Amino acid sequence: MRRLAALDVLVVDCQATGASPAFGHVLEMGWGVVRGDSGPRGFEAHWIALPEGHTVPGQVRQLTGWQPAAAAEAMAGLEAWRRLRAAVAQAEPVPTAIHYARFELPFLREWSARFEPDAAFPLDAVCLHAIASRLYPELPRLSLRALAGHLGHSVALQRRALGHVAATAFVWQRLCGDLAVLGVETWEDLQGWLCQRGPIRARPKKPTYPIDSRRFRSLHDQPGVYRFLRRNGDLLYVGKATSLKKRVTSHFIGRSGKLLAPEMLTQVSDIAVTETASALEAALLENETIKALNPPYNVQLTTGDRRVWYSSAAFEAAAATPSDEHVIGPLPSEYSLRPLGALSALLAGAPPELPVRAHAVGVSALWTPDESVFTAGWSELMARHAAATGPRDDPPRTRALRLAQHLLAVAAAQKDLPRDDEEGDRTWDPPRVARHLERAAAQAYRAYRRTRWLRLLDDAEVDYREPGATRIRRLRIREGQVSAADQDGPLAVLAAPADASFDRACYDRLRILTTELKRIARDGGSVIVRVQGGQVLPPRLLPGVFAVI
Repeated sequence: MRRLAALDVLVVDCQATGASPAFGHVLEMGWGVVRGDSGPRGFEAHWIALPEGHTVPGQVRQLTGWQPAAAAEAMAGLEAWRRLRAAVAQAEPVPTAIHYARFELPFLREWSARFEPDAAFPLDAVCLHAIASRLYPELPRLSLRALAGHLGHSVALQRRALGHVAATAFVWQRLCGDLAVLGVETWEDLQGWLCQRGPIRARPKKPTYPIDSRRFRSLHDQPGVYRFLRRNGDLLYVGKATSLKKRVTSHFIGRSGKLLAPEMLTQVSDIAVTETASALEAALLENETIKALNPPYNVQLTTGDRRVWYSSAAFEAAAATPSDEHVIGPLPSEYSLRPLGALSALLAGAPPELPVRAHAVGVSALWTPDESVFTAGWSELMARHAAATGPRDDPPRTRALRLAQHLLAVAAAQKDLPRDDEEGDRTWDPPRVARHLERAAAQAYRAYRRTRWLRLLDDAEVDYREPGATRIRRLRIREGQVSAADQDGPLAVLAAPADASFDRACYDRLRILTTELKRIARDGGSVIVRVQGGQVLPPRLLPGVFAVI
């Protein structure tokens, strides 16, 4: 009898380009050996060479991080199979643990038949997902990331084989301990236990998460920032709340599946909170905390281009630092104002060449309307809005800004920017071109106006009162640093800049502050902004200013 605690078990993970060998090939494979009572050994993982002409789907690239450069270091499938087979020097079939064996086993069997056609399949595999579904029937998710996180092990969001092998080994060791409590102590016991018919449980209408509900029900009805933690103390997610109690409870009760991924909530073991003086300051603290700690489930503020950009006056080029040539900024993207440059060119009578068409409608050059369709769409736009461009003898840049300002005002009156209605239909026609022109121009002008506002706000004081509150809070913003206090109290630093430059952290900070000031003004609070030199923006002007930010 082979006792689980002292048995060498092969752990395997595969990433593939398709759901089965009929639809794809192994892209990456990892393996190692683990015992229930000792540390793992021999972990390794390799990109696998794909057959000639086989491509990696875009979604698989995104999930795994595979890039074409990986092909240069990829290992042949035969060599990977030989090294996997040599990892455990014991009699066959080799005890093997795979998290979701239904996926990996078809690929492993196909390799076995191809590389060792005269030998029996050498692996005796058990599925950890099947074991966990019997041991932990109350868990709403049993993916490798959810299960390992619940048990106290961190798994990166990117699906890489080596990390998955380490997580599978960790889970196996924890399962061995829980199986022993049930009297399942040998490999033969485990196989027999898995063959038994498990209890039939009704699927709950709402997921139940493992965290003790008293932890979130005991939070205060105060604004602040909350942090979800794994059992091992690792940070999962950071959020802000007007009411910590209501917001955090909403993740686990009622609409929980729609607010945050059940996979992540399955891993939450504890909640840490920081109360703030207002919802606005909670939003600022959330941003700073995410930037500092980089939680894996906060992707909106931790991914993408982390630079700010400055455009030329003609909107034709952008640079990551301001200069005599690049004077308009800060901007979130080097392409933010390109539609304004394209409008200027078209109003000057320039031919609608490919770059102009692509920038004007705000899409890639790979998906741009052909010239005849674009020209018809441009004519349709001009038929509706030509008067907004002003006198024809004015400079094209001035006319383009007038048109874009007009289109943004139209969108604001409609409560939205123009939308595309043809979901999944990628065919261009004149009306669709006109809609894209309207949307790209309005978005570009909003970014253009925002640059001036952010420069003003970077050296300003703000007095605000949250809707329904009685006290006024004061913010002081200097070179990206934000300090706050009650109106007559001492200022305390809320957020400090990474350096003296207007970097992306400063941009995001002031953008979030702007969003919160808009909310306060919209919902009946009060906002007074004093810019450099003491100039006060009167309250009656704030809705109009904020409408174009």
